[in-house]
Amino acid sequence: MTRPKILVVEDDKNSLSGLLTLLQHEGYETSGAISAYEALALMDTRHYDIVLADMKLPGLGALSLIEEIRKKDSDIPVVVMTAYSSVENAVAAIKKGAEEYLTKPLDIGALKRTLKNLRERQQLLKDNEALRTRLEKKQPFPEFVGSTPEMHKIFETIRDVAPSTATVLIYGETGVGKEMVAQAIHQSSKRKNGPFVVLHCAALAEGVLESELFGHDKGSFTGALYTRKGRFELAHQGTLFLDEISEMSLQVQVKLLRVVETCQFERVGGEATKEVDVRLVAATNKDLLKEVSEGRFREDLYYRINVININIPPLRERKADIPLLVDYFVIRYVQKNNKDIKGVSPEAMKLLKDYNWPGNVRELENTIERAVVLSKKDVIEPEHLPPNLAPRNDSITPSLQVRIGTSLKDVEKEVIMKTLELTGGNKTDAAKLLGVSTRKIEYKVKEWEGRD
Repeated sequence: MTRPKILVVEDDKNSLSGLLTLLQHEGYETSGAISAYEALALMDTRHYDIVLADMKLPGLGALSLIEEIRKKDSDIPVVVMTAYSSVENAVAAIKKGAEEYLTKPLDIGALKRTLKNLRERQQLLKDNEALRTRLEKKQPFPEFVGSTPEMHKIFETIRDVAPSTATVLIYGETGVGKEMVAQAIHQSSKRKNGPFVVLHCAALAEGVLESELFGHDKGSFTGALYTRKGRFELAHQGTLFLDEISEMSLQVQVKLLRVVETCQFERVGGEATKEVDVRLVAATNKDLLKEVSEGRFREDLYYRINVININIPPLRERKADIPLLVDYFVIRYVQKNNKDIKGVSPEAMKLLKDYNWPGNVRELENTIERAVVLSKKDVIEPEHLPPNLAPRNDSITPSLQVRIGTSLKDVEKEVIMKTLELTGGNKTDAAKLLGVSTRKIEYKVKEWEGRD
């Protein structure tokens, strides 16, 4: 393994010799200079990982030395050494770009810790850059991570489909990344310089959804104080992504079918026919053929939007992607939160790989963001993960005290309360573990609190 290289700049030859000997014993490859000019000359001939410089140097002072070092390499950390009486100068050095300062006489323990922290930070940046390069080489689409055969098949389909104008229907559970697939299609298409417009159909009532899709004219209904463009107009010459399309009412489906077939529509309350050039990508977490057979989705619309279909497997079916996704999210949220975290411990990674992820990639992302924010260490440990990721065994799982003859209502209460204890009171996680809705958990807890 290559030893880290450190340049010590100290005009006192005895102090310089002592520091070089100490650092050599600590595993550093060392060079010494007694002036800033000599230090800069050495830096012209070789690369150093760290520079340790005294504040008081003959000729060119430490502040000017830092400026010159920054011109040569903005990433080399500089640590300045100063007497207690010159702390103000050290602060000035920090403003010039020094990484840290140490007071003289040097505390050897503080020096070792400072250099160790700098090396760990450099290694983290190096690892992050290596991972970023690896992701760029392996991942053909930004923000969409995966290396399993299932994901490579999806990448290949996206590449094949993107240049066309065909409508695409994306299947997958909530949180698998359906919108990311739609974005990848858009960014790989000839429309990439056009708008990418998103509409989540499940969140809107019928009347509101129609207005969001097609827009409305002023005065077309109570509260319509001005004319408003809909998503189809906003997506002209671009891509419109309709998430959870199965939640549309049959009436809105009829109007959507017309736009898909003719590229024409009228705003709500309007008479003028609008024409648009829009590539439609839709997504659902339901079996649309089943919805068709049960009369909740129009068959003719189904066949119009299902020209190309992409099925994204849930995360539990592609667990080999978890380490890559974890690394990707760690990098993202370490940078976003300005944290010094190198990665995930083997114990924490095992918990992440063993968990079934009912919320899929979105749940994993939220879990890693939470862990990065909470961690005060340089790695993410099991203690930084949500309680519901802990292994299910008697040593950590609350035991149930249920006896023969206990009423079903009391059994239900015991199970729910113990599950809430396991999840640290998180009702959403408890609901996922029990296979019920969060609303039911909330209702039951409120009911029991009312009795108490």
